[in-house]
Amino acid sequence: MAGIKDLGRQVIKNNEKAADTIYQRKPGGVEMIAPVMKQLVMFTELLVQSGKADADHAQQLQRWQKDFARLAAANEEGDLILAADIIHHDLNAEITEWIK
Repeated sequence: MAGIKDLGRQVIKNNEKAADTIYQRKPGGVEMIAPVMKQLVMFTELLVQSGKADADHAQQLQRWQKDFARLAAANEEGDLILAADIIHHDLNAEITEWIK
């Protein structure tokens, strides 16, 4: 369980850095989305392996999947501000819930 908490905290930290870079329109914002998504996939895999992504958490998992899909769509459309909003406001809050 410590592994999922540690990874969750690291993902949140990296997500905040990516969102901040995008919000401030610093160079490299576009390049930060792919690593964020990769870490989110790793976190999701760890959720599954740990047994947290089970039937008892179905609604939470659906929200997670929906927001991940929204992030992918925003990235595909090149809407970096929307992507940063999803990362900062939605996914980070959900990660916090998962690692409680």
